[in-house]
Amino acid sequence: MSVGKQALFERLDRGPSFLFLGQSYLSIETGHDPLVGPIARSLGMDNLPETAYQAILGAAPDSREAAAEALSDAGRALVLPPSLKTTLEFPWNGVLSSAVDPSWRLGLKQDWRTVQETVPQRDRTRLSRDMADVQALMLFGGVDQPVDERPPATKMELSRRRALAAEALSRIVTDGLTPRGLLVVEGWSLNDWLDPETLYSQICDAVANQVHLFSTTDEILADEFIREAINLKVLVPHRETFASLVEEARSTGRLSDGGPTTTSTHAVRVGDRRLPIDRSRWQRILPHARPVDVDLLDDPPAESKHRRFQKFREFLGASDGSPTWWAHARGLPFQRNFEKILTDLVEDAAASPERQGPLLVVGQSGTGKSVALARLAFQIARTGRRVVLHIPRKSTRPEFQALDDFCLWAEEQSGANTLIVWDGMLEPEEYQRLFDYLRSRGRKVVMVGSCYWDADQFGDGGGRKRGRADKQVRTASRYRRDKDFVEAPATIAGKELERFTRYLADFGIVLKGADEAIVARDRSFLSALYRLLPDAHAPLSRGLVLELRRSEERLGHAARTRVNYEPSTIMAAALEEAGLLHGLEALPRTSEEGAAAWQDDPYERLLSLILLIHSHGLRTPLELALRTIGRDGVRNLPDLLSGIDIIRWDEDEQGNYTLGGRNQLEATLLTGARRWGEEREAAQISEVIELVRPDSRARNGGPEIEFVMALLTAIGPQKNREQRKYGAHYLLIADSIAKLRMLVTNPVIHARLTHKEVNMRREWAVWDQRRQGPDVDLRRRALEAAQEAVDEALREAEDLGHRRDIRLNLYVEQASVRGSQLYELLHSGPGGGIPQTLPSEEYISGELRELKRSVQSALECEATNYYPVDVLCWATRDTFKAGALSDETAATLVGDCLSALTVIDPETLEPGQAGLYHSKFVDIASLASDHFLAGQQLKKLEAYDEPLAAFFYALKVSGFINNEPNQEGVQRALEHLRRNPLRLQDERCVRLAVDLLWFARTGERFLSGERQTLPLDQAAWQECLELTELASAYDAMPSLRVHFMRALALFHLGSIDRAMEAFRDLDRLSLEQRDRRRVINVYVSSWEDGAPRVFRARVLRVDANFQGGRCWVEGYQRELPFDPSGFGPDQAVEGRTLDAYISFNMIGPRLEPPREPGERRGPTLLGPAAHRQSKVRGAR
Repeated sequence: MSVGKQALFERLDRGPSFLFLGQSYLSIETGHDPLVGPIARSLGMDNLPETAYQAILGAAPDSREAAAEALSDAGRALVLPPSLKTTLEFPWNGVLSSAVDPSWRLGLKQDWRTVQETVPQRDRTRLSRDMADVQALMLFGGVDQPVDERPPATKMELSRRRALAAEALSRIVTDGLTPRGLLVVEGWSLNDWLDPETLYSQICDAVANQVHLFSTTDEILADEFIREAINLKVLVPHRETFASLVEEARSTGRLSDGGPTTTSTHAVRVGDRRLPIDRSRWQRILPHARPVDVDLLDDPPAESKHRRFQKFREFLGASDGSPTWWAHARGLPFQRNFEKILTDLVEDAAASPERQGPLLVVGQSGTGKSVALARLAFQIARTGRRVVLHIPRKSTRPEFQALDDFCLWAEEQSGANTLIVWDGMLEPEEYQRLFDYLRSRGRKVVMVGSCYWDADQFGDGGGRKRGRADKQVRTASRYRRDKDFVEAPATIAGKELERFTRYLADFGIVLKGADEAIVARDRSFLSALYRLLPDAHAPLSRGLVLELRRSEERLGHAARTRVNYEPSTIMAAALEEAGLLHGLEALPRTSEEGAAAWQDDPYERLLSLILLIHSHGLRTPLELALRTIGRDGVRNLPDLLSGIDIIRWDEDEQGNYTLGGRNQLEATLLTGARRWGEEREAAQISEVIELVRPDSRARNGGPEIEFVMALLTAIGPQKNREQRKYGAHYLLIADSIAKLRMLVTNPVIHARLTHKEVNMRREWAVWDQRRQGPDVDLRRRALEAAQEAVDEALREAEDLGHRRDIRLNLYVEQASVRGSQLYELLHSGPGGGIPQTLPSEEYISGELRELKRSVQSALECEATNYYPVDVLCWATRDTFKAGALSDETAATLVGDCLSALTVIDPETLEPGQAGLYHSKFVDIASLASDHFLAGQQLKKLEAYDEPLAAFFYALKVSGFINNEPNQEGVQRALEHLRRNPLRLQDERCVRLAVDLLWFARTGERFLSGERQTLPLDQAAWQECLELTELASAYDAMPSLRVHFMRALALFHLGSIDRAMEAFRDLDRLSLEQRDRRRVINVYVSSWEDGAPRVFRARVLRVDANFQGGRCWVEGYQRELPFDPSGFGPDQAVEGRTLDAYISFNMIGPRLEPPREPGERRGPTLLGPAAHRQSKVRGAR
């Protein structure tokens, strides 16, 4: 076998591989086009044309429809010859053709793949490399397509369409092939509509030997454009057909038969059975998460010790992208001690439907978190106890809807909950957001995520926020060790170290005395890995830096010696042609020029860029990386990188390639070792952003847009201010985002990019304000540009009806920009102080009204979101302290803040948000206490705003102002608000009254627990109904708690139909607002003393998957839903009568098994029943 063929087979096997099928593909074997006859007969032609395409262009306008129909029918009826079937059945990453008949597209369809039929569009041709859903690009349309996608009928139209076809082919060559790929040209001739000149112009920039032309003839080889392409070494001619080459390769074992076996039939293991996943569902979920299917769980074949050691080395050298499932099947990774705790927590969470958050694996880099999560997914999937989804670390965020659809399918098919393992290394809030979304949709999921150690969130003492007068406000962490999170420790010692040494000994790796002593003293797991594993005995950081420098030197030398020399003068060209310059290099004239040239070397830029991006936990899309070095670099990149181990290629399930380091820790160490500084790194990031190409046909803007979104999140203001690395350079990055969004046509992507840009500009201004930067005008211009951009984005968002979350983010950012502008205005004095002459109160009040309008609009998108309230609070605090407002205006602002704060339940917030909430509550409450709550101040306030004075008084006497309510004070506050009917027509007063009434009747804040009983009599329920209806009438935006309390009151007052309608509205609203308490059973129906009430219910229906059903409740004479799994198979039998509680969540009432107070998932007693229980316990 020739070396050329061997390299060709390797490229075909490695991919990506694309096929360009010319218009002569049907005449490869016989030299005769079988479609000529049918089209000639349809046109009434006496003499047969040479090709069907001559007949199409020569057809009269009134005959074109008949010709297209004849060609379509003949193409569909045609039986393809075996050799053509071999070509079309090959597992291509994409196929494009100048042919317009349907035969080749029908030949592409296989059991293991579907076909995406598409036509070129100006600047919008979508690119895909998915073999399982192969893209069939019809360069000149198709006769069986819609009218505007039919083939050209005139030469002028052909010329226009040829330009589109050339653009599409260029996209395939530049972006689709990648430097490692291959373009096979088959069935092409000189009279093809894609003529030789067009073909040459689009392939001449390909990598050497990347385009292979099959079935060539002497006539084709004589063409000047083909000869030039061959001379450039981008085109390799073959006289044989591609099919014959494939048959030869398969007969010698160089290529496998048929399509990929992994895409034929997918199934997950559920118990002892296989649950098939149909192709469409598999393709929908695959871009977002990988189901751990049976193909990944197969036991490996028997292997020798030598082969097992080779696989062990291969596992150690794998990049930190998708898991190496084959390594887990072989049991190669070391199992750390914390993994047993993690597995137990997962099983406990699966048995606890009320769990309110994900499990987290936290720790430093290099502590085995990713390996542990992959093993967890693998082992649980192998047991078949539940369906498992694994989400690796990547730039794109998973689509929540796709995960919801798959989890719903898994629950219906398996009857068990789904395990989602998301190894994202993200903030805990990201995992909580997905968890809340899925739970609000009713999904039964267990979720595990990974993140870095954060002492404020995971430390024993929780975070601390500083309040007024340096008062410490403790914000206990929600995350409990070995309950909500497991730590992957950075140390290894004791029995774990002993197990690790035995583990290494199984592979023939024995500790040296020096190494054993150092590891025992150091106790670092990462140190142990790099000291004990093969080829890693050098100290980590220094060894990595030396390796990077060596890689750069090799890469630079290879680039300089392999790139073809191009003479710059006529004399140089003559010398080159004479062979007198062979082996010589063009050298810079001075050493300074040489240093500058090396500093600007494109390959050094490429390496540094890839490592910089990977240090932030992301891998760079290949096409984006290639744009940083230009087309000349692309030609040699595969060969140049072949000897560089520090950079790894990675390919996902859809054939998308990314570049990165071996792991994030190495990338971080190497990036830090360069000591370039934040300014140069920010410049590199800005350059990358400007090189992004949006995909206007992709829903999310394409992988490069998703990559940019993830990158901006990783480096952006979402992190704590103390951790922001590039804060001083946000303005530079924002300018790059502005350039990128000008290229975006998708309005949703445009809005998301605008939000990022505005956020960066505002946060830069905040950073500069904090350091009292001297350039005030630059800050003002940055804030003005931010306001202009966000105002325009919101106008478009409202016109186009964007999603609530997009509008919410934009409104919050709009309010924040207005607040920052106001701060800048009020601190424009010397040294950032208050100026001697303040703007007029009328002007400041107008600005605050606009800010409040933005906050109100944000809360209309999501009433329970804290961030809009936070903006209102800090803007109020800063304006108040500047002394720019009258007492009346200041009191109104402070009252609005306290009203908004009391509506929010801090227990439902993320730890970071909860810390902000408590800090702002202390700030605003202190302002109110110091300036408005004293007796004389309240009387003064009554003169111009009596309801506001009543609101402040009720807050004060109830104890709500200090978050310490007491029963007596609450009663006094409630009576005070009721004393004047006008007070309850004020939205601040009526909101507070709803909370006061519930506390007065139950002793608890509303929605403050789980399965609480309801010690209310009919009079109390009537009070609740009347007050909630007042709140609905006078509150511009009644909260979910008002809707919930009203539905409960209607139910217990016997208005069941109205109650069920109210619950349906609450269900819809809570789903829109993604309230995490939506499916939590908050209350249990009870007697007036608070004892839970037992109902008799007859089972009417049990769903086939045992996950739902309906019962007839005798006490209410109506059907209610129930969960059969809670009652067990003996009780949940159709026709059987059982005892049950009625519990309530935001979806509505449902039945659950009666349990004793104090039991797991048992009721929490309130009222007299609780007092009796307390006395009994005391007596015992």
